[in-house]
Amino acid sequence: MVIILLFIVVSSCTQKIAQIDNAKKENIIINKDLLSNGNVKNNIADTLLNEQDNELLDSDTITNKKNSVNIIEINDSLKVSVKKKTAQKIESPIEYNSADSIWFDIKNRKVYLYGTAEILYGDIHLKADYIEMDLQYNTVYAIGTTDSLGKTKGSPIFKQGTEEFNAKEITYNFKTKKGLIKGVVTEQGGGFLHSELTKRLANNEICIRNGKFTTCNHEHPHFYINLTKAKIIPNEKIISGPAYFVLEDVPIPLGIPFGFFPDQKKHSSGVLIPEYGEEQNRGFFLKNGGYYFHINDYVNLELRGDIYSRGSWGTSASSSYKKRYKFNGNVDLRYQVIKILDTDEPQNTFWFKWNHNQDPKARPSSKFTASVNMGSSTYNKYNSLQTNNHMKNTMQSSVSYSKRWNNFNYSANLRHSQNSIDSSMTMSLPEMAFSMNRQYPFKRKVKVGKTRFYEKIGISYSSNLKNNVTVHEDSLFNPVFFKNMKNGIKHSIPVSTSLKAFKFFTFNPSFSYTERWYLNSVNKYWDETLNTSITETNDGFVRSGDYLVSAPLSTKLYGFYNFKRGPVKAVRHVISPSISYSYRPDFGESKYGYYHDYRTDTLGNTRPYSIFEGSIYGSPPSGKYGSINLNIGNNIEMKVRSEKDTITGYKKIKILESLSFRSSYNMAVDSLNFSKVSIAGRTNLLKIINISFSGSVDPYALDDNGKIINKFEWDQNGKVGRFTDGNLTTGFRFKPKSKSKKNNNPEYFRASLAAAGIPDNYLTEYVDFNMPWSVNINYTYRYSKPALEERITQTLSFSGDINLTDKWKIGFRSGYDLEKRDITYTSVDIYRDLHCWEMSFNWIPFGFYKSYNFTINVKSTVLQDLKFNKRKNYTDFL
Repeated sequence: MVIILLFIVVSSCTQKIAQIDNAKKENIIINKDLLSNGNVKNNIADTLLNEQDNELLDSDTITNKKNSVNIIEINDSLKVSVKKKTAQKIESPIEYNSADSIWFDIKNRKVYLYGTAEILYGDIHLKADYIEMDLQYNTVYAIGTTDSLGKTKGSPIFKQGTEEFNAKEITYNFKTKKGLIKGVVTEQGGGFLHSELTKRLANNEICIRNGKFTTCNHEHPHFYINLTKAKIIPNEKIISGPAYFVLEDVPIPLGIPFGFFPDQKKHSSGVLIPEYGEEQNRGFFLKNGGYYFHINDYVNLELRGDIYSRGSWGTSASSSYKKRYKFNGNVDLRYQVIKILDTDEPQNTFWFKWNHNQDPKARPSSKFTASVNMGSSTYNKYNSLQTNNHMKNTMQSSVSYSKRWNNFNYSANLRHSQNSIDSSMTMSLPEMAFSMNRQYPFKRKVKVGKTRFYEKIGISYSSNLKNNVTVHEDSLFNPVFFKNMKNGIKHSIPVSTSLKAFKFFTFNPSFSYTERWYLNSVNKYWDETLNTSITETNDGFVRSGDYLVSAPLSTKLYGFYNFKRGPVKAVRHVISPSISYSYRPDFGESKYGYYHDYRTDTLGNTRPYSIFEGSIYGSPPSGKYGSINLNIGNNIEMKVRSEKDTITGYKKIKILESLSFRSSYNMAVDSLNFSKVSIAGRTNLLKIINISFSGSVDPYALDDNGKIINKFEWDQNGKVGRFTDGNLTTGFRFKPKSKSKKNNNPEYFRASLAAAGIPDNYLTEYVDFNMPWSVNINYTYRYSKPALEERITQTLSFSGDINLTDKWKIGFRSGYDLEKRDITYTSVDIYRDLHCWEMSFNWIPFGFYKSYNFTINVKSTVLQDLKFNKRKNYTDFL
């Protein structure tokens, strides 16, 4: 019996080994269904592959990561050990899988993968619908497959590190790391490189034949530079042989014997190619040529120059800097010598810009910022391409530092203000401020019972130091500049509290003390020898102090009117009256020593003057002041039925957002006690019409010479008062609802504008194709009659833009002066989106800045010099 059982076991094992031997002689196919039954089939396949002791693993070792074993167990009673023959191995295992099936061709030493196949070797990841591996020569071949409709699917995708590209066919050798690729498209330095045939070398360099370099992302690009042959050194450069330009598949007779395209992710120094052209008055020019210095990863430097054939020239230096999580900024300094005509004297102009921003996280308790924009008043007139700069009459700059800790704040500022009309400059060098937050010195640390009124008394403190000078730009930093400097320090100590009075009123009494310190004072006297008045400046410390007491009382009154029928449910009227009393003594009295009398003419007439006359913080006010101030504010709203509001069924509509009346009565003077009545209001109609108005009514009448007399207009002419000035502004904005809330503001559009020399605020800084059209109309009416003569000014301005199609946009801006009966500044802007190209046209048809600028250029900054620009500068019409 034992002999019979032993014979059966041996026979069974012999049959299994015979089956394996037969399988070794044939090709093995492993499909998806077999894999679902377990790992045995895969194990057998791997074992058979590994068992080819003489040929299969001569140069490579292929391992299926999930399904590789070296021992086969049969009925747990027989173990067959399979030894791998020592062979030359490649650097790392090759992992592979497929969605459909894997076919092992043992005889030809190949593996075929079908259906979303993948191979992973080191940092190389290859995907395709069909992959063929040759184990003898260590090569892999990948290609897409064609479906029943003739469409190619599963084209090869090759990825190594951060590099990834698609191709039609790929042949790659794992051992030599060389590859041959057909129909590949790669992204290089912001552009796209199409290649008919590509050879990839072991050092990752690429050689191509019949290539196309373009910035168009279409499979069939709108334009490209045809490269007969080229070599790509990754992250360094692209070098090509003979090349020519192709637009819409039409070769353009613009060729080059060789090409060089930088392809670096890091910055490097290099030459800046100048722009050439012609201006009617300044002649032929070369502009913006120079050299770019890459100093380090945090700062760079650009040196540029301009030269004109008729004598004008210029130079500029600009630098950008940035340190992450710390700060960033840029500096720009320009100098121009302008000569419009041959007979003109050269004009020296300059411009300086500096912007610095600090990251809030760098120093949460302190901040340093700078925004400097200053230069010659004529610089923008002849050099700026931004029409908004032409219209500006003033420029401001500031450099500030602020620090806060506990309840204290400190700030230091350097300020600059410039008027281009009279070329005057006002500078604060420096201006400092120190303040203490509101404190409650009488507040008890432990609250017991009700809060006492004195616990609400708050006190704060602030001091300001200024050193100002106002000079003409020609006197900048010369002896006159320092001689005209004015300085001083002002201290303010306000004390106030808030109390409830008679349940419905709020009472806010306050006391404010102001102290001024100066380093010089003014002395005026009559010189008998010269027979004229003399003004002297006396050096030495002087001070002054004044105070003001105020006691305001305010409340709110609500009025409602309900409607039983109709769409209007209710109207609400809110009245906010307030009355206050303010008192200040006459600091012009001789006992204070702030004011003196001096002789003004040969007749012996005198008048008072302040020893602080012309000082930076002024003088304590003269004249006794005891005023009752009255202010009445109004707000009117109504509630109407709305089907859109599903919760309440109503919505609020503002009839008058605000309507206020202000006036005062001075009890300390003997005449003209009432001040003018000021009226101001604003509202919005139908959410598209904004209306604001203001005006003043003087209750006192005028004499025949136009001087105010102590007599009411009511008594003299039967009128409530004289309307002395008024202002009415109405704005209309019409536009349809936007289709998308997404802000269409691509960076390439800003970059292309800068490259073309077009203002960066062109068409309101970006082209919004989601908005089909918009129109803005503004009307302003100003009336002034302080005395007998009246003056009326009326202006009408309008602007807007229209999308003719999804790719065409037209913008316009103009106005009309109704008094002068003349058209004001007018401009027309046209933009055309050409996918990878764009066209823009800016036209100012008449006026001082009459000009036009036509540009068609590539959007990408990689080929920013590939453009056509035709410009007629406004200086050509001077």
